[in-house]
Amino acid sequence: MNLIRDAEIESTIRTFITPIWRVAGLNPEAVQIVLVQDNSLNAFVAGGQRIFINTGLLMRTERPNQLIGVLAHETGHIAGGHLARQQEELANLSTMQILETLLGGAAMIGGGVAGGGRGGSGGGVTGPGGQGIPGSLGAYLRYSQTQESSADQAAITFLDRAHESPRGIVEFLKILEHQERLTIGRPTTPYLTTHPLTPDRIATFEAAVAQSPYANTPDPPQFIELHQRMIAKLMGFMAPDAALSRYQEGDRSIPARYARAIALYRKGTIGSALLTLDGLLKERPNDPYFHELRGQILFENGRAAEAVPSYRRAVQLTGAPVIKIDFARALIETNKPDADREAIRFLDLAAQTETDSWDLWRLEATAYSRQGNEGMTSLARAEMALLRGQKSEAQAHASAATRQLPRGTPAWQRAQDIQSLAGSRSRRN
Repeated sequence: MNLIRDAEIESTIRTFITPIWRVAGLNPEAVQIVLVQDNSLNAFVAGGQRIFINTGLLMRTERPNQLIGVLAHETGHIAGGHLARQQEELANLSTMQILETLLGGAAMIGGGVAGGGRGGSGGGVTGPGGQGIPGSLGAYLRYSQTQESSADQAAITFLDRAHESPRGIVEFLKILEHQERLTIGRPTTPYLTTHPLTPDRIATFEAAVAQSPYANTPDPPQFIELHQRMIAKLMGFMAPDAALSRYQEGDRSIPARYARAIALYRKGTIGSALLTLDGLLKERPNDPYFHELRGQILFENGRAAEAVPSYRRAVQLTGAPVIKIDFARALIETNKPDADREAIRFLDLAAQTETDSWDLWRLEATAYSRQGNEGMTSLARAEMALLRGQKSEAQAHASAATRQLPRGTPAWQRAQDIQSLAGSRSRRN
């Protein structure tokens, strides 16, 4: 999977779904949003409280309530503890059955909102109605369908508690149903998918709409603009030609001009991109993401020193860790000792939440090396190696860090922890 980071899109999604997480009894700070660059209509939960969302799904949603409904379903998987139970069910399958289930497309781990694969070969999956499906595999598929139905029911409950309409997920499931007909071209059996059939799910949510006192609740204007900006941004980055065609010059809305600025930048028309963006900044001087984009355009075109003020302003306005990392990158690129020290300060702040960012530790290693701080350089390199699964290298750098750092300091203790962690992983493998 090609994972992407975008502070604005992640913030938008959190704004939409945080009320759902709260009524579900989840700590919003503990849930991670992971963006997957993939055109398919899917979202799923994996690796604990992590919701993976395909860009294709985001771009196909037509309004905020549709996305909220989808993510309410994924929240149902987390709140229901389905991941832990799912691993128990998989343990009852043979290795070959698991591989055939996953690689053959008959099941999707993690509870995607989209339907699972259709049909398959091997593994005894030979006919409609479940004939020929091994008992353990059939039991797993039925169990997974039960989870999906449970997540749908939980979504209905969460939407009601948050005073959100279930109409949006009905609308999105109809988009999904249309897509299924185009790509599959034939009906499927419920036994060969981890989800109940999409028409059945639509009926479930339509019944919820009929009973919901919030069925006709409109999307807040703020949410509508956030959603429109998200779609415009994704299209500008991922399909610049389509963005320029869709968002014509005559459209003076904020999302349209945003999309054009990004698309022009992606196509190499830097002057026009900056001119369009400067117009947006004149209208909204305190928008952090316009400043961030300006910094990105300048930095990626070899103008790091000019990018620094834009990134600095973006950090002042939002404080997003991802933007702090980009700000530090621009500072380091200016190749000045004072800038390196400032970069380290912002990287340390970002590291409080972005511990899994390989790029962060690479930048820290560069900045500390320039400062002549061998201990912190070794520690940053140990973090890099650990993230890449290079256990022996992580141990070597961590060992060097323990010799170079003052004994008993937090950094020295972290080096000790990495040595222990890398050693335990090595023994398990």
